[in-house]
Amino acid sequence: MLRKIVPTALLCMLLAAPAARAQDDEAQSLRERIKGVSGKLYLKSGRLEITALPLTSISLNDAFYQKLGGGLQLAYHFSDAWAVGLTGTYSLNLDSGNAQYHGSQLENIPYAGKRTFLVSLEGMWAPLYGKVSVASEWTLHFDTYLLAGLGLLGGDQTQEDTSFGISATFGLGARLFFVRWLALRLEFRDYLLFNDTVTYRETERSDVQNQLMVNIGLSFFVLDGDAEE
Repeated sequence: MLRKIVPTALLCMLLAAPAARAQDDEAQSLRERIKGVSGKLYLKSGRLEITALPLTSISLNDAFYQKLGGGLQLAYHFSDAWAVGLTGTYSLNLDSGNAQYHGSQLENIPYAGKRTFLVSLEGMWAPLYGKVSVASEWTLHFDTYLLAGLGLLGGDQTQEDTSFGISATFGLGARLFFVRWLALRLEFRDYLLFNDTVTYRETERSDVQNQLMVNIGLSFFVLDGDAEE
């Protein structure tokens, strides 16, 4: 009986060895493909970020004039978490067809603001930096940030008058890094207008409104920056 068991066991061991080696080779290949990344690969501390918005600043909640604009954003990063930024955009006002009033409707419906430019100074805080592996081949780096600041808005409020308003701005954004000096930037902003006023036929109107905007731009990072913290 023992003479039969020993050869059978040896045969099973010989057959199992190639399968085990194949599994080890596959695991080794997978480890080589999925590269471990530690720390932050793309640092912002001490760098200047220049973001171009090529007609990609779009209003989200305007029933009267859809705004389509472009502009420029500048941000200096004191650290990887904190930055101060300046945003300026100029918008085209596309008539939605709801901005023509007749008779008493003008007294009952809020005026349709043709806001053409937005300028704001804001502080930014980026608490989250992350990495995502795509198909075990690429590692995408991103960060998210919150912003808050004050701004100036202006534009035609009626066919003849131009007004200016002071606003607060709040927002949420994210960056997707391609290389050390280039990133895609996506941003949602809410401009809260405090004193948006207009004079129409000797009647001054004042209102508090929200202007929601989405900005999509390409960010270019210049300056050498600080060493890793």
